[in-house]
Amino acid sequence: MLCIMLRRIGDVLLTLPAVRSLRSRFPEAEIDFLVEPPAHELLAGNPDITRLIVLGSKGPANLVYLVRRLRAQRYDWVVDFMGNPRTAIFSFLSGAALRAGPARVSHRWAYTHLLRQPEVPCYSALEKIRTLRGLGLEPDERDFLPRIAPQAVDRDFAAAALRGLGLEPGRPLIAFAPASRRITRQWPERHYAELGRLLRDRRGAELLILWGRGEEAVARSVQGGIGSRAYLSPETKDLRRLAGLIASCRMLVTNCSGPKHIAVALSVPTLTIHSSSDPRAWTPPGIPLHAFIRKEDLHCIGCRLNECPYALECLRDLPAAEVFAAAERLLAATEPGGPAGGPV
Repeated sequence: MLCIMLRRIGDVLLTLPAVRSLRSRFPEAEIDFLVEPPAHELLAGNPDITRLIVLGSKGPANLVYLVRRLRAQRYDWVVDFMGNPRTAIFSFLSGAALRAGPARVSHRWAYTHLLRQPEVPCYSALEKIRTLRGLGLEPDERDFLPRIAPQAVDRDFAAAALRGLGLEPGRPLIAFAPASRRITRQWPERHYAELGRLLRDRRGAELLILWGRGEEAVARSVQGGIGSRAYLSPETKDLRRLAGLIASCRMLVTNCSGPKHIAVALSVPTLTIHSSSDPRAWTPPGIPLHAFIRKEDLHCIGCRLNECPYALECLRDLPAAEVFAAAERLLAATEPGGPAGGPV
């Protein structure tokens, strides 16, 4: 069996519960996973995946090689959770007798079985599990959270990095992931800085500002705006190392982005600032570890646009004080012995 979800950290991680459901139904099956860098870094060692097939170069020669490799595996089933034109072609050319993909796409001709979205919007991982009904399965919906575990080398990297920054033991360490590829999902840097000052002054928190490739300027702006007890993380070129850092934190405050889903997969509490995105799709339901906040009273909230005709009002006018109040509620709920029983 081959499962396909090529890219975007969150989308790949949110496919894992469906793969786990397939593994539970077919414990002896070989289940391979087709993915692109860098998301493949988070799948290494996953017990539900037999082999990772990593699509690197998108040049014609590499694509021909990939199709030959897929055909050589003689898959019985291909389950394309992504459903874009390229993955549909990979599915069709694989030679598998059963090829499943999203019913909503125009290229559904590539599939023998259609995966239909639930009528009521729900958490993306749960949605993917429910689509497996299109294969005649009755999947268990109770186990719907993604799970990853940093390796010892990644935890050691995080521990060494935090020691190198001189972080004070005993203080709560709260991470920010303030950057976003989409301007309509990025809460302003000055708001993150104000939130950091509130968490420092009123909760005694240390702040770790996370960043990756192309995000250093945003991270430095937030760190500079907070001032004391705000620390710039080392650049995390490897997602496993980013996971190691997040696993060391008491909570992550973030836009709707990849680091949020990494934190969820690590059972680290998350407070997500939503704007153009729909929190129903990206927030695990009924899990007190994970909360969101957005400016609910706007007519355009959840617009799903990548450009804003209203000067990013949903982000600009969401004050740090409101986000701080939400952070305090989440911290209280995840204290040892609190309602969520979350990690310290």
